[in-house]
Amino acid sequence: MGGATMRRIWLIAAALAGLGASAVAAEQPNQPTAPPASGSSSSELSRSGGVINPPADVDRQMKQTPPPSGDRMPVIPPPGTPGGNPSVKPK
Repeated sequence: MGGATMRRIWLIAAALAGLGASAVAAEQPNQPTAPPASGSSSSELSRSGGVINPPADVDRQMKQTPPPSGDRMPVIPPPGTPGGNPSVKPK
């Protein structure tokens, strides 16, 4: 293939790619989507006092307790309190 033939192939490929991109752009709406009718998440949390309640139709008998581990969560006392590391200087 000569240089002119390759240039034509590239021009045709670029034109087809441009047509495909414009077809995809034409399918997408130009209007922004409307927010949900119930309001924003922050306004819902504000109304409920920061509590997220489960849906009303959840089976209340469905429970799963965590497996027993016997390990307790360690409590590290902060510096300056009884039992805390006196060499640590808080910033």
